[in-house]
Amino acid sequence: MAVSNFIQTIWSKKIQDDLELKTKLVANCLRSYEGDCKYAQSVKILGVGEPTIGKYTGAEITIEEMSDKGQTLTIDQANFFAFYVDDVNVAQSVPGLKEEYQRKAVHGLAVARDTYVANLIKGATNSTTATALTQEAVKEAIDGAIVALRERNFDEEGVIEITPAVYNVFKNELITLSTNNPEYIKKGIVGMYDGMEVCMSNNMAKDDTHVYCDVRGKKAIAFAGQINEVEALRAEKVFKDIIRGLDTFGAKVIDENRIQTVKVPLTA
Repeated sequence: MAVSNFIQTIWSKKIQDDLELKTKLVANCLRSYEGDCKYAQSVKILGVGEPTIGKYTGAEITIEEMSDKGQTLTIDQANFFAFYVDDVNVAQSVPGLKEEYQRKAVHGLAVARDTYVANLIKGATNSTTATALTQEAVKEAIDGAIVALRERNFDEEGVIEITPAVYNVFKNELITLSTNNPEYIKKGIVGMYDGMEVCMSNNMAKDDTHVYCDVRGKKAIAFAGQINEVEALRAEKVFKDIIRGLDTFGAKVIDENRIQTVKVPLTA
């Protein structure tokens, strides 16, 4: 059977690698909890509370129990792709054909991952609202969001995530980066502002009146996911092969203090 020539490990690894390059919002998440992300499993994120700092006077000191701040990251999202090919041999031998199949599958999975993260950003607790879709109003809102983060003792690598429309009115405020740097282009990075990377994405969440951009640290949202299965099988009722894959993942805002949503009107 033609399906016996399907090289699962190569396809699976390549799809996973390409998916890492395509996701922009996911790329700015904490990925330390990546692991065996099978559907309906979870990852325990360990954490402890802040110890009380007391003034020492020479008297007996109080020993406190540390509180458990652990959280659970549930791997509860599962997306698939599945398509027919006339013959797996053809899909793996015709120059460019396999890559085009893969490119389209990866794009769809990447959009699903980033859209999920975008909805977490939309639901974040802390928010700043721009009064209009103008350079002045967007700058004021982003500045306010950065200040709000720093007043919560934010002192880590940060990122500003905006849509193309918001970038269009805000771009004159950015420090331009080398447009020839392929790594910046892949990550959607369009400049720097106030020491933070500015990333442009089409997948930011919206409602009827606003788009939800954000300023956040890269430890605000935890993400864990993997391509669990990529396989080929022979179709039962037609003379074709089927190639299909399963992507499972989960994401969660694990520190609200590290993220500030910036609501921007959809129109000026």
